[in-house]
Amino acid sequence: MTHDETTGVVSEQPRQVYLYLLLTQVAYTVVYPIVGDAVRLAILLEIFLLIALVGGVLSSIADRRSLLVTAVLGLLLLSTRWSGLVVGIEALVPVSAMFGVAFFGYLTVMLIRHIFLVSDRVDADLIYGAVSVYLLIGAGFGFAYVCLAALAPGSFAGVETELIKSEEIFRELHYFSFVTLTTLGYGDITPQSHQAGVLAYLEAIIGQVYLTVLVARLVGMHIAQKRL
Repeated sequence: MTHDETTGVVSEQPRQVYLYLLLTQVAYTVVYPIVGDAVRLAILLEIFLLIALVGGVLSSIADRRSLLVTAVLGLLLLSTRWSGLVVGIEALVPVSAMFGVAFFGYLTVMLIRHIFLVSDRVDADLIYGAVSVYLLIGAGFGFAYVCLAALAPGSFAGVETELIKSEEIFRELHYFSFVTLTTLGYGDITPQSHQAGVLAYLEAIIGQVYLTVLVARLVGMHIAQKRL
């Protein structure tokens, strides 16, 4: 929405901020795991996608504090993840996973606040943003599972022990996260500890409540607005 100071007319302009953010999230969720075996390409791709993700969020929410927090968390996530992989420092796996939880958790909370509490009009692009939040939730829980598996080996059945300190654990447990978020429940990877079980059912509950209550409400409001 823009305001013409000469005429005093407020005009609507189509936004594509959240569509851009959604496409970035889809790339992070789908493309990155495919090229993950090529380490150098994966490093460059993840750096690009995280920068694009931060840029997409901040282009819709102009806030210097948000810029600082997301930049710091993103830098800490990238530096610890790839230092641990390239240099081979196993202790950095749970540390990078913690930064991943903080990074994606912060972006999720910030976007939810803006979409559901700040925005005064529902359009198609805002719905794209709501879907992006759904993918952010899956990514955040994926890092939480990695952190738990690294700190408490044996928390998940179906994950090889030797993978716990490697890059493969990120792909395996992010896959498990989205399977849990959508309540598919294939059973190839299953929680074995109480903590892992709690995280899994919390993610399943959050995913279903988010889709059936919040996103459905936005879609309903969007349809009602178009009929006016």
